[in-house]
Amino acid sequence: MSATFEMDANGLCIIRCDPPVNGSDSFVFQPEVIVSWKALLGLASTREAIAAIMQGREDTSRYDRATGRGVWTGAFEALESALADSATGVSMLADDGTVLDDPLTAARNKTREGMRLPVMSNETDARMRAALTSDASGVEASSGIDTACTRNIDGLDEFLDDESSQAMLDECEERFFASLMPRTQNN
Repeated sequence: MSATFEMDANGLCIIRCDPPVNGSDSFVFQPEVIVSWKALLGLASTREAIAAIMQGREDTSRYDRATGRGVWTGAFEALESALADSATGVSMLADDGTVLDDPLTAARNKTREGMRLPVMSNETDARMRAALTSDASGVEASSGIDTACTRNIDGLDEFLDDESSQAMLDECEERFFASLMPRTQNN
């Protein structure tokens, strides 16, 4: 496969593929999509998010026209709820570091299923969180998304290693999570 990654003058991430990946010869998305997919699908890295974007295909039969609920709705609701719980001090990690029966993981898995991506067990989620919080330098945590399609994309490693790209993604992530945090009510 021959593929290239670039960020255009408008701030769009563009991946061009030859031959096509999952039926598409190009993928165009804003950096905010990367951070939202990471959070909503429980992904371990930017590379994993880009791989999911390239591989995911929404099952549109799961869209409910009457309610407007789609494959992403449950993940948004569960993440908002988890953030509200974390804001009040509720933890989903047991003392031994394992993830308790986690409604967020369940909602993420429903979204993953709806996007035709692999689901993850609570155990995988716990191992991934442990790897992300440890000092295991050089070890890339995975939530189960196959990142092989991203390994030979010209320009992607430079983007992932660039400090200004990381700062921009960090800002996108801060805005994304801030938009989901509970708001205090002034009465």
